[in-house]
Amino acid sequence: MNRSDNRFALSALMVIVSAVLWGLYGSFVIVLTSMGLSQNALVFLRMFATSIPVGLLMLATDRSAFRVRPADIPLFIANGVLSLLFFTFCYTSAIKVTKIATAAALLYTAPAIVMVLSAILFKEQLTARKVFCCLLAVVGCAFASGIGGELFAGTSGASAAGSLITPAGLLLGLGAGLGYALYSIFSRIILNCGYSVYTNVCYSFGIAMISFFILACADGSVIQVIESPSRTALGLLCGILTGSMAYVLYTAGMKGMETSRAAQLTTIEPVTAAILGSVLFHQPLSVWEIAGIAMVVGSVIMMNAGTKAVSN
Repeated sequence: MNRSDNRFALSALMVIVSAVLWGLYGSFVIVLTSMGLSQNALVFLRMFATSIPVGLLMLATDRSAFRVRPADIPLFIANGVLSLLFFTFCYTSAIKVTKIATAAALLYTAPAIVMVLSAILFKEQLTARKVFCCLLAVVGCAFASGIGGELFAGTSGASAAGSLITPAGLLLGLGAGLGYALYSIFSRIILNCGYSVYTNVCYSFGIAMISFFILACADGSVIQVIESPSRTALGLLCGILTGSMAYVLYTAGMKGMETSRAAQLTTIEPVTAAILGSVLFHQPLSVWEIAGIAMVVGSVIMMNAGTKAVSN
């Protein structure tokens, strides 16, 4: 391996690890909401445990990273509100009205959105391999969620509780996909403006944290943050693992590859979510879901075979 190969391999590893960490989020949502923590309080804790640790790291290592040009402030606001707030609200709501794996699969319409927007905004090449791998990953995500079994096998993806595909679940899942796609797009623009990974995460999540704090105050759920120390500690752990660690790794990894390629690599998340849903919450995996997992993994391997790092 030469230096370029090593750099790409490291970037790809960071993105894949971030996707695995994101795959833990659905399990945290199920556990914490069953403990009585509201959606707004949970997301506030997650945003807090993402923004504040990164801010403290910047304070200790590079205070110049706090500087933001006034003209660029709207970019961070857009990333915090149009991406993170919108995405997190939709995804957390989708998990509550459908299976973890179904919500995660709908979320992963995002790589297709990112691929198209990256070709338009960043002039990234739209190759036949990219299109094929992206479509394979999207179909694989649908199968991994159980949607494929419901559509093609009639009953294997359905449960006694009813269909996995509901209008609310579909709209919330697709909304989460759009919000997640916008995080990749806004983050690439912010990085291209010369800001560090830490600056992006600190300010974007800080804005989202303030937004969810206001929402938690409005519905009175902010009191839940101090009612149960153990529940709050678990919420903060959720934020550290699925927030600060995951997003720093993803944004750093994205610097070494095309935006569309990084987004497609994260299709490992619904695989993680499906497996955890099966192991922890006894949500069974059908033949269709196992086939979907194989398709996602295959698409990741094909998408990145022989790929080199990009220059920044």
